[in-house]
Amino acid sequence: MADTLNPAADANQQLLIALQQYADTTQTDFVTSQSELDARDHVMDEMLAWCKEQGSLVALKSGSILSSDPTSRVIQNCKSIMLAKGIHPGQVFAATPSLIHLLMASGQTETVATAHSETSTTFSEQQQQLRDLILEAVRQDVSDIHIQVRQNYTKIRMRQHGELRVYAEWSEKLGRELASVAFNKETDHATSHFNPLVPQDASMPLKIQGRDIRLRLASVPAHGGFDMVMRILATGTARKTTLEDLGYTQKQVDIIKMALKLPFGAIIVAGPTGSGKTTTLAACMEMVETTQKLYSIEDPVEKVIEEATQVPVNTEKEDRSFASMGRAALRMDPDVIILGEMRDEDTANVMVRASITGHLVLTTLHTNRATAIITRLVDMHISPVLLSDSSVLRCLICQRLVPKVCQQCAVPLRSSERHQEYLSDWESVLGAAIMDKAKARGPGCDSCHGSGVGGRTVVAEVIWVDEEGRQFIQKCDTLNWEKMLKRNGWMDFHARAVELIEEGLIDPFDAEKVVGPINTSTNTTSYHYK
Repeated sequence: MADTLNPAADANQQLLIALQQYADTTQTDFVTSQSELDARDHVMDEMLAWCKEQGSLVALKSGSILSSDPTSRVIQNCKSIMLAKGIHPGQVFAATPSLIHLLMASGQTETVATAHSETSTTFSEQQQQLRDLILEAVRQDVSDIHIQVRQNYTKIRMRQHGELRVYAEWSEKLGRELASVAFNKETDHATSHFNPLVPQDASMPLKIQGRDIRLRLASVPAHGGFDMVMRILATGTARKTTLEDLGYTQKQVDIIKMALKLPFGAIIVAGPTGSGKTTTLAACMEMVETTQKLYSIEDPVEKVIEEATQVPVNTEKEDRSFASMGRAALRMDPDVIILGEMRDEDTANVMVRASITGHLVLTTLHTNRATAIITRLVDMHISPVLLSDSSVLRCLICQRLVPKVCQQCAVPLRSSERHQEYLSDWESVLGAAIMDKAKARGPGCDSCHGSGVGGRTVVAEVIWVDEEGRQFIQKCDTLNWEKMLKRNGWMDFHARAVELIEEGLIDPFDAEKVVGPINTSTNTTSYHYK
C-alpha cells in the first residue's frame, strides 16, 4: 500500500540501492554527504557549466567525478572534455542526486554576478539548499551549524558532540543567499530584511521530509563578511528526553522531582553557554503535573512543549522583555512560570517575587558552579537575606556536557598511546582499580563517523537548599557551604566525572577539559609551590 501511495519514494529507494551496488562492484565509495569529501576539494570551475547542463554529475578540482548515474555514457563524455581541457580525470564515484545538486549550487561560474547584486537563483532553490544542509546536520547529530562568510569564500563548520569540524567550503555568493533566505523567508517573525552589518537573531521552524525541525539563528558582522550560527533545537523525533537520558544520576533526579512537587520556590539550572540548559529545562517542564497551568517566557521559543503557554520575548522592546512578560504572566493565574534566562536585575526580581507569592519558578543562569548561583544573584542586587528565605530557592543545578567515548572503537586507557605520559598522574588520584576500567577514545569507526565520540552526557551538580544551606546563603559563604555539602555526601563535578571515567564512559582528557585537571595539585587544600 505504501509503495502504491508513494511511488516517488519507492523510485528514490531503488536508485540508492543501485548506486550502492555500483560502489560495491567497483570497490569505490558511495558518497552521500559533502562531509565525506575533502573540504578543499571544490567544484571544478572549468566543468561546472557543462555539468549543470547534464544534471547528473559534477567534476571536482581533484579530478574526481561524482555521478548519480555512474554507468551512463555521459561519464565518458565528461572524461573526454576534461582531457581536451588538459585535465586528467580521476575516479568515478556514485553519489546521491541531492548531493550533486548541492555541489553544483556551491560552485560559481564566471558569468555569476557579484554577491551583492541580483542573482538568477530563485528563492525556492535556496530554500532547498538550506533544507539539505540542515537535514545533513540532523543526520550527523550536529548541535550547531557555523556559516562563516568572507569576501571570497564561505566556510561551513558543524559542531558535533561539542567539537567543531569543517564540513565544506562554498562560494561567498551561496553563503550570503542562504543567510538571506533563512532570515527573510523561514523565521517565525521575519519583520525585517537580513542585514549582515548588524547582529540579528531569530527562531526558524522547518518541516523537512515530514520532520518538524526547529532552529535558533544568530548572526554577527565580521571583518570581510559575517558569521551565522544555526543551533538545532528540535529534530522532529517524538521521543521525549528524560533527565536520566541526559546523564543525571538517580539521586540527582530524585532531588529535582522533589523540588518540582513543591507548590512554590525556584529551581535554577545553570551552566556555561552550550551546556544543554534548555534541554534540561524542557525535561523538567515535561514532569510538571498536567493539572497545573504553565507559562514559559522564552527568547526565542526553542523546544515546543504542548502543555505550556510559551510566550516569546523581544529584548529590543522594553514592554516585551523577560521582566515585563514575566510580570504579565503573573496576572494570568499561573501555577508554574519558566523564565528562559535570568539576564538582569529586573528578571531576577521577577523570579523572587513569583517564588514568594506562591508560584513554582524554573529558570536558567550562566555560572560555572552550583554554589556560584548565589554569587551571581547577589551580583544582580538580590539581597542574600531574601535569597535565604525558605520560600525562594529550592533546588540549584549546574551542568556541563562531556563527550562519551564510542563503545564500538574505544580502547583501554592503559593501552592508549596518547595517554601514556599522564597515566602516573591520573593513577595517583583515581587509583589502579579505576584506571583498569577506564577507556580512551578509539581511532574512530563507522558508528561514530570516525570521531571516536558516541554522543555527550551531562556532568551535573545538584543542591537541595536545606535549612543549614540557607545559613551559608545568608552569609554568602559558598566556600564553607561546599565543604559542608561534601561532608554530607554531595557530588561535585569532579566526583561525578571520576564516576564516569570508572564506568568507561568518558575519556580522562575530555573530563579534564570540562571539570579541570585531574591531578593531586588541584585537589590539595593548600598549594605547595616548592
